Parts: sequence; structure tokens; C-alpha cells
Amino acid sequence: MKPGPALVALALTAAPAAAPAQTIDRSNGEAGAPILQLTTTPRAAALGGALAAAAGVTSIFANPAGAVTVQHLEAQLAGQTLFEGSKAGSMALGVRLHAVGLALGIRYLDLGSVDEVVCNGCGGRGTTTGQRLSANEQAFALVGAVEVGHASVGAAVNYYATTLAEASGGAASVSAGVRGRLSSKLVVGASVQYLGGRVDVGGFGAPLPRTVRAGAELRPLGPGHERVHLLLAADYSAVRGAPGRLGGGVEAGVADPATRLLAVARIGYLSRAGGDFDQRPLTLGLGLRFHQVSLDYAYQGSELLSSQHRLGLTFTGR
Repeated sequence: MKPGPALVALALTAAPAAAPAQTIDRSNGEAGAPILQLTTTPRAAALGGALAAAAGVTSIFANPAGAVTVQHLEAQLAGQTLFEGSKAGSMALGVRLHAVGLALGIRYLDLGSVDEVVCNGCGGRGTTTGQRLSANEQAFALVGAVEVGHASVGAAVNYYATTLAEASGGAASVSAGVRGRLSSKLVVGASVQYLGGRVDVGGFGAPLPRTVRAGAELRPLGPGHERVHLLLAADYSAVRGAPGRLGGGVEAGVADPATRLLAVARIGYLSRAGGDFDQRPLTLGLGLRFHQVSLDYAYQGSELLSSQHRLGLTFTGR
């Protein structure tokens, strides 16, 4: 898709509220802050967005309680190109000290820029002013979690910032979550995100997309299988004032204990995919882990943004 029309379309979704003449109601927060609703981590994207019960530092983007699943030290970097001149991604760093996990997460959405055009009677193509208009978003999360028996609880302080042309705004919010291991095969998690935040940009205001999540991960073969890897994941999420959506997927692969190599394939499905990016429901992905380094890839189609390819690199310290 060409960057001009795409930037206009996405910039409208990035605006926290609509003008009175618009027919879209953005007051419930669902249409605002796209970066808070876009799954930037490849593994979760390939599993239909399932992340609430996951382990590892990237889980903090869905559930603060996941911060305590980090093994000593973990760092993640992921990114994707949305269309020409625009990109999105995430960075996360987590550490564990005894029963406490601490993490920092950053997500960004850069929609690029287009020429500013002044309408001449709105009957033609207009006249360029020589100025460039841009739109971008950033989201920061400082997360802490503590392990209590077979469960963990966590909380996060978030800050969201957005710039649209010459206007900018930001808002702080809080999130909280729980995660528990019900057996050696089953883990569940739940969270509520972005409580209390409201952002104002260019005279318009709207709340952040308060989101409730619940999910589970099941390993049918248990932890005893060294060569065969199988995981089922599912999540339910709902943004305030909007219908919920269910996503999930299957991760299957083989491992070589001698070389500590793991290769997996993933397939997922997200109901009511659509959203600001008009995403298609089917997701696919691959993962490769060698010793302490993991490389992940995810694919998802989008009517607005064409094919989406996400890449992620994770380092785990032991």
C-alpha cells in the first residue's frame, strides 16, 4: 500500500477522539492508541495473539505477572514494516532477583510522514505547502512481579505518548495481572490493562483502551519430553465498550538436547481480527532457539497494510 493513503488512514485511528461530524464513536477507547492493541512480538502474533499465560519477558506486554518468569536476565528486540516509510516494534529487558521479577518494556509505532496539502476549493488535488506531516506513538511500561508458591502477581506503570502532525499528548495508566501453574502441563493468566489513562491531542480527548485479558497454555506431553515440543495457547481479550475477541494457536517442533537446538512451527487464529489494521484471522510463524538465543518470525495478512512480517530476537542469560 502507498504510504500517503495508509498514513492518513492510520493517523485517523491514532487520533484519540473524532470530530463531531464523524460517525465513528471513539469514546470507549477501542479506536485509540493503536500501539497498545497491536501485537508486536512475533511468537504471540503467530499464536493468534495469545500472551496472557506465556513465560518470558515479552509476556509483560499482556500480563505484568509474567515478569517473574524471566530466568536471571532476558532481552528482546522485535520489529516489522507496516508500509513504505513506517514501522512498529518492541524492546523489553527483564531481570529476576530471587522471587522478584523486574522488567522494562517499550513499544513504538512510526507511521512515517506525508506532504501537507492545502485544499483549493476541494475541487482538485490541492497545493503542497512544503511541510511534512508525521504521526507516531510510543508506549512505556515499568513492571514488577513477585512469585508466591505456584503463582505470581504483578503490576505495571504505563505511559503512552502520541504525536499527530503538530499536536501531541500523553497519558499515564496502571495495569495488574496474575499467573498460576495449575499442573506441570497447564498454566493460566489474567490481567487488566491501562486503568485510569486519558489522552488529549489537538483539542480532542478519549480514554486509553482499557483491556481485560485471560489466557492459558497447555503442554499435553508435559515437561518430560526432550525431543518433541507441543504447546497449545489461547487468549480472550476485551477492550472497554467493545465485543471481546478470542485467539489461540498451536506450537509444535523438535529439539536436540545435545546441541540445545529447538525448531518450531506455529499456526494461530484470531476471531474478530479486523480492528484498526483490518487484520486477517489466520497467523503463521516459525521459531529457532540455539543455546541462549532465539529467533522468531510471524506472518499475518492485513487488508489495510498488506502482508505483515514480524521478526524478533531474544537473548536469555542463565
